[in-house]
Amino acid sequence: MSTPLILVTGQAVASILMVAAWLLCKRIGNASYVDALWAFGVGALGTIYLAIEEGDSTRRTLVMGLLALWSLRLGVHLLRRCCRQGIEDSRYHFFRKAWGKKADFLFFLFFQKQAFWIVLFASPFLVVGSNPQELGPLDYAGLLIWIVGFAGVTLADLQLTRFKNAPGRKREAVCDSGLWRFSRHPNYFFEWILWSGYPLLGWNAAGGYWLVLLPLVLLAFLLKITGIPHVEARKIENSGEQYRRYISMTNTFFPWFPKKESSKS
Repeated sequence: MSTPLILVTGQAVASILMVAAWLLCKRIGNASYVDALWAFGVGALGTIYLAIEEGDSTRRTLVMGLLALWSLRLGVHLLRRCCRQGIEDSRYHFFRKAWGKKADFLFFLFFQKQAFWIVLFASPFLVVGSNPQELGPLDYAGLLIWIVGFAGVTLADLQLTRFKNAPGRKREAVCDSGLWRFSRHPNYFFEWILWSGYPLLGWNAAGGYWLVLLPLVLLAFLLKITGIPHVEARKIENSGEQYRRYISMTNTFFPWFPKKESSKS
C-alpha cells in the first residue's frame, strides 16, 4: 500500500471515530473527552504505522513501547481529569459560550480537526518504522531525550494534580512550586522534549531528515495554536492579578529561574 493511501485510510478511520466521539460528547454536553481521545488515537495509529513498516524490528518494537507508554499515560491522565472534574474543561466551556447556537456544528468541525491532528502526529512513525539501520548512537541519544521528556511531563502533571486536589485550595490560586516555579507550562515543555527524541530514532530512514519538522510543528502548536494561548486566557479569567504576577515572574515555556518581584515605590 502506498504512503498516500495509508495516510488517507488513517484519516478516514480517525474521522469516523471522531464523528462517533462528537455524537457522544454532544449527548453528554461535555467536549473535554476529545483530548484523551486524541492521545489514544495517536498512540493506536502510530503503533499501526510502525507495525506495517519493514525497518529494523528492534527499533520498531522499542518505539512501539515508547509510543504505547506515552499514549496510555497521557490518555488515562486526561480521562481521569475529565471524570474527576465532572464538568467541561474551561477551554471548551468558553468555546461553547462564544459559539452559541452554532456550538454543536463548530464542535463537529473541531473534532474533525482533531482527527486530522491524529494522523499528522502519527505519520512520523511511518518514517521511524522504515529506518533499516540497527540501533546506534543516534537512537540511544533519542531514547535518552525521550526518557527525560517523559519523566519531566509525568512529574509536572503529578505536581499540578496534587496542587489542584489540595484541601482548601481557592479557585484563583496559582501553582508556582516544583517545576511550575521555573516555567508556566513545564508539562508542555517536557512534552516537546519527549517528541524531540523521535527524529534521532528515524534519522537514517529514507527522508528521515524531514523529522526535524516534528518538534518545530509541535512547538508552533503549543505556543500559538492549541496549548498556551487558550490555557493562559482561561487562567487570567479565573485568577486575575495572581496569574498576571506569575506571568511577570516566570518564563512562558523554557524553564529558567524566576525573576525577582519588583518592589513598588
